Amino acid sequence: MKVVILAGGYANRLRSVTNNGEIAKTLLEITAEGKTQPILYFLLDKVRELPAVDNIILVANDKYKDQIVNAIHEYASENKCPKFTIISDGSNSPEHAMGANFALNLADACIPAEYDQPILVTACDNYFDFDLNDLYAFYTKMENQTDGPVNVVASKLYPDSEREFIANNFGILNVDKDKSIISLDEKPGIENIKTNNVSLALYMFNRDDLGLIDTYMSITTDKKKRDSLGYFINYVTQRTDSFTYEISGAFCDIGTPDEYYKMKNNGFNV
Repeated sequence: MKVVILAGGYANRLRSVTNNGEIAKTLLEITAEGKTQPILYFLLDKVRELPAVDNIILVANDKYKDQIVNAIHEYASENKCPKFTIISDGSNSPEHAMGANFALNLADACIPAEYDQPILVTACDNYFDFDLNDLYAFYTKMENQTDGPVNVVASKLYPDSEREFIANNFGILNVDKDKSIISLDEKPGIENIKTNNVSLALYMFNRDDLGLIDTYMSITTDKKKRDSLGYFINYVTQRTDSFTYEISGAFCDIGTPDEYYKMKNNGFNV
């Protein structure tokens, strides 16, 4: 299995806690599971539990690449890790940010076309406490049931009390009764939201369908649709067998100072 970590963003909403943008967002320390460490380390802890990960491909930017490389070297000095491939999207400021789809396209180019194992893709700034092996098991189950290649999008069902918040901040999945994804609406707004099922920026792709990112980027000119990963996910789900795996337990998108301080000071109460 290969793992792609997208870490090329500049976290403009978190400048008050990143020393005005001098610290990579994924290296901010949070508290969970009885320990305090960078967000990235929690993610790597989960990834290391997966079977036969042969390469972790991390896409950063020029501004934070050295910070992240040093942090990974420190982590690897204390933990057995798979091979890392760390690349930059070439940008060095928020004004020149390239977006998640551009980063995913760079990562895709590092994976051989004939690769025949699943590929996990994740954002670098989310905390979750569920076992990635459960996501992998669901992927394998759906692959066997459909007798062909599939993709899986992790999701979480939010309560109605947070409906307006999720409508304005997340991609919302519309799902059939068999867990098949009908569509993904990227930040649809409260007037257009259809479900409370939130896409978590955590995906498992087969090789051919991940490769659709190259075609998508070549035909998409709208900047917002080139930047936001949700639009590409919707593009994939309209063309392939894609399913959602609904997680239980803790999940936190550390996108605002409030969410960050909740994780830093108190941890996440499941």
